[in-house]
Amino acid sequence: MKIKNQDLTPYLDRLYKEFGRETLYSDPLQFPRRYKSRKDREASALISAFFAYGRVGNIIFHLEKVHAFLGRSPHRGLLEGKEWKGGAYRFQTEKDICWFLLGLAGIYQDHGSVENLFRSFDGDAETKLRCMADEIRNRFSPLTRGLDHLVSMPSDKSPAKRWRLFLRWVVREDDGLDLGIWKALKPCDLVVPLDTHIAKMAQTLKFTKRKSRDLRFAIDVTEKLREICPEDPLKYDFALVRPGILDNYFKKEK
Repeated sequence: MKIKNQDLTPYLDRLYKEFGRETLYSDPLQFPRRYKSRKDREASALISAFFAYGRVGNIIFHLEKVHAFLGRSPHRGLLEGKEWKGGAYRFQTEKDICWFLLGLAGIYQDHGSVENLFRSFDGDAETKLRCMADEIRNRFSPLTRGLDHLVSMPSDKSPAKRWRLFLRWVVREDDGLDLGIWKALKPCDLVVPLDTHIAKMAQTLKFTKRKSRDLRFAIDVTEKLREICPEDPLKYDFALVRPGILDNYFKKEK
């Protein structure tokens, strides 16, 4: 379906109403929303966002295993320092996942929360994000190919989709979808988590002239969405990707 620019706001509003909390079953955001504690929500969100690649059915199956392993409290489960023996996930070996969870445990032991780690750095949001990613990656020795992929380093060449997804979840106010547990950033500071669905929409609507799906592409898309909702440009992100995700989800079910 082709949508003219002047029809975009009502179209987005329709999507926002149509694809709400009742479709959380198709998204890894369902995991942090299971918890009431801020610490549990943050820990679950970080883990869930990092593993949010591949077919949605496979993502959810793997995250069910990880959360069952961590127990009733993901935050306490991490701090217990148990050794993961639940198998591999796509590009990550079983050992990669074990080191990943132990590395996050070290972050919580040293900083209390990931938000505290983010706040500890100087600079703008992008600088802080890159410093935070670097700090987490430094917890892994060695930094294997699987861990390098799982906890990617944000750069100008990479839109860093899963980092942006995590930030959207924790920064946007709780609307029944996102969590609103961070105060270190404002929703207007966020950059869209660029995926295939968003990229296709952006190219159809000519949000950007760029061909390469890099950080500048994601910023161009965000700036267009900011024209519609300046204080909360990522308001429509969950709904925008839902038709494509649900299509893949039900194809897998069949």
